[in-house]
Amino acid sequence: METTAWENLPWVEGREQEATWKHEDRVAEPQEVSSGATDGEEGEDAEGALFRIPKRLSERHSGLLDATAEDWARALVRELKCKLCPEAGFCNWEGFKRHCGQSEAHPSKVWFCDFCGDFFARIDSLKRHRKDRPAECLSVSPDEALAKRRATEKAHREFEARLTRCLKTGEDIGDPFSQIIIDMFPDSSKRGSRQQNRLET
Repeated sequence: METTAWENLPWVEGREQEATWKHEDRVAEPQEVSSGATDGEEGEDAEGALFRIPKRLSERHSGLLDATAEDWARALVRELKCKLCPEAGFCNWEGFKRHCGQSEAHPSKVWFCDFCGDFFARIDSLKRHRKDRPAECLSVSPDEALAKRRATEKAHREFEARLTRCLKTGEDIGDPFSQIIIDMFPDSSKRGSRQQNRLET
């Protein structure tokens, strides 16, 4: 008759550890889990640590989280990664969520410079731009700025619709939003973002 023996593991402050179990000759190693992490909170990053996936992740955050079916089944992920920006890693959920909405590669909202019509995914970036306007910004007429803003808003609506669909279906998303805008307005003051590589799912 097969038996399963549960071993008590030492408690580590700030972490929970799942028990180690033995079944015949197999041993499953214990996994650290962020204990203080409730829905929407993050656990400390540590070697071997797992991040508990919050129960109430938005559809956007869930879609952008690079996680396997096994990760979702156990509600744990080893690394917080964006599936569209694989080079970007995060040490907590707040950083991941901020990235999901404020990356120029896939911003959920955009702000605009009133002088040149350039878009910004982060309000602090827009403030820095306004404070020290580059030559490209100074040379744009008000009509050109308005036309650029309207075209960018339209492109953003289309990108968001495609992103939402592709995150559900697994289709290729194509170019990041920032690259689409650079291609539309090559003389813009925008230099692109760190996520200039092609987005694929």
